[in-house]
Amino acid sequence: VKLDETTGDDHSQSSRDSAGTATGSSSGIARPTRLTKSVDIFALGCLFFYVLTNGGHPFGDRFEREVNILKNERRLEGLDQFGEEGSEAVDLISSMLEPEADHRPDTTTTLAHPYFWDPGRRLAFLQDASDRFEIMCRDPRDPGLVALEENAINVVGPDWPSRLDKVFVENLGKFRKYDPRSVQDLLRALRNKKHHYQDLPENVKRHVGSMPDGYLQYFTRRFPRLFLHAHSVIANSSLRHESMFRSYFDVRDS
Repeated sequence: VKLDETTGDDHSQSSRDSAGTATGSSSGIARPTRLTKSVDIFALGCLFFYVLTNGGHPFGDRFEREVNILKNERRLEGLDQFGEEGSEAVDLISSMLEPEADHRPDTTTTLAHPYFWDPGRRLAFLQDASDRFEIMCRDPRDPGLVALEENAINVVGPDWPSRLDKVFVENLGKFRKYDPRSVQDLLRALRNKKHHYQDLPENVKRHVGSMPDGYLQYFTRRFPRLFLHAHSVIANSSLRHESMFRSYFDVRDS
């Protein structure tokens, strides 16, 4: 796979170094310094995009590619076709294409990214996250809860029950009240009905789908930012080091 079709020197696959500097070239265009591991991650990000989009390049066609790399003008719109999984692909590839080398993930972090998780693992993570948020202090509010509800309207909208099927919402409301604007309450609803899935009426099961694939997609298709939002709250805090989450951020043996 040729990710960069320019020829003539050893710097054809370009990316910035950790200081954002670049080396010169005979063509008059500044070319960035190569750093082995970080450039490998950068190139791998381009390769991921190439495979997922059937031949696309995140920095455009061959004539504008090098300039776009130097200007950090990437175009990942081709991943929109994958729906909620496209959001995770954008998150992963964007991090791999960071212009500053020391901002890119290492191989372990890349392999542990949730884009590579199966539905069962993703659903288990959301359940564990909900369980953990439930025991956090509410007065004063734990920083984890504050982070979870930050920009909630962009994650769940102004009224998340309105995005769910009526039969599911009616079943949900029989047992407790939920805040329609809260990310935590949406996670709580997801968790509670997962726990009691076998007790759901058959018509509700038909709407939410089978476990784990259908049930997870029932929520992620309606709330495509929910999973990554919850994941980032855990990943960017000390919670990731707790025993219940540690395995999610380690690369598992196959």
